[in-house]
Amino acid sequence: MNLDRFKDFEPDVRNLVLSFENPQGGHRFFDVDQLEIIADYYLEVADIEGLEAAVTFGERLYPANDEIRLRRAHLWSVTGQYPQALKLLQELEKKSPRDTDICYAIGAIYSMTDQPRKAIDYYLRAAADGYELGLIYSNVADEYYKLRLLDLAVNYYRKAIKADPDDDHALYNLVCTWDEMEKLDVAVDFYKQQVADRPYSRWAWYCLGCAYLWLNLFEQAADAFEYAIAIDKTFYDAYLGLSDAYRDSGNQGRAVQALHDALPYADDRSYVIYTIGAIFRESGNYHTAVSYYHEVIKENPSYGLAWGDIGICCEAMGYKGDAEDHYRKAIDVEPDVDLHWLRLADFYLREGDYRRACTLLENGRTDAADVYAFDYRLVICYHHMGRRNRMLHILRSIARKYPSLMPDLLDQCPELADDFDALTVINSAKQE
Repeated sequence: MNLDRFKDFEPDVRNLVLSFENPQGGHRFFDVDQLEIIADYYLEVADIEGLEAAVTFGERLYPANDEIRLRRAHLWSVTGQYPQALKLLQELEKKSPRDTDICYAIGAIYSMTDQPRKAIDYYLRAAADGYELGLIYSNVADEYYKLRLLDLAVNYYRKAIKADPDDDHALYNLVCTWDEMEKLDVAVDFYKQQVADRPYSRWAWYCLGCAYLWLNLFEQAADAFEYAIAIDKTFYDAYLGLSDAYRDSGNQGRAVQALHDALPYADDRSYVIYTIGAIFRESGNYHTAVSYYHEVIKENPSYGLAWGDIGICCEAMGYKGDAEDHYRKAIDVEPDVDLHWLRLADFYLREGDYRRACTLLENGRTDAADVYAFDYRLVICYHHMGRRNRMLHILRSIARKYPSLMPDLLDQCPELADDFDALTVINSAKQE
């Protein structure tokens, strides 16, 4: 039994959960309050099996108890059974219309079913008791963001932070929203005040670093991320931000060092090692990059980006056969990723091998997420292969489906400038 799962919980909670999981003599009895604590623990740690066991056990002992029924609604909610959960919650609401736990749960259902205005209504009802206002206001802000009412989103993220200055969700989403609104100067002033008021707030320092980074103020960004790491040396995101600040300022050595420092705290080591390889690849140090990519593949043989990036390095070093093999391997391990197909197709296009590029693109576009990226390359292939009917057919399809992209098509396919029929299709779409 790994007791680390209880590190953020009181000893009484741990003891109750362990007693539930390890009954003495096969007999167990818990009152309703105890079962609420047990079920809420499982809900908080996202242990669905444990929550199911606690709710089912509670229903056997107390089949009509509303607190147990509320936990049943929670269970249905987290397992995606939204209609059943909402119906049960509405029954409970009729009996206890001022119960803020029920209001919050209904708000969460409306949020998960993409009904933000109803979610806001119920979240604000849940705020009536003044409990967990940071969480509630942060959720309200998220719903306003979905509605693209960014000023209101900002207002409620700020309310959430005022209620709970350590709310990392609100702190980070606020700086992201200001970035989207092109108000990063406002963000800098806000977070500078936050760190002045709370100098040991790692997330306030991190968000200040993000604001500086997105303003291309790399030195100030690095300083802010360094402060966040000094407060908490395990703060993985801050190491990534620090690396980005050094990388964007051209200091690749310190960018790589920041990523090495992040490795002990990384949930996804492969991503960190891959990023180190990418830094070396961008600087033209292909041999070192390939060594890191191979390390990624040792840890995760299905890491398609690493296979593809080895292909880029091989091609840059003149090993075209190896490049093709690695581009194709990326497709083999992650066939549902458009990028891998397009990288190999572009390789063939650079080589002037239009037939192989065409075959690849025709096969890949069937399940492509971005069909246009495949189609405009096919236009190039058909043009060079002399298959004008197919070229014009797919060009008309592009004009019909993606008319807003037609102005860029000649930049991507300059070969079409001398084709009267192709230009007619492009210009007709541009005029609509």
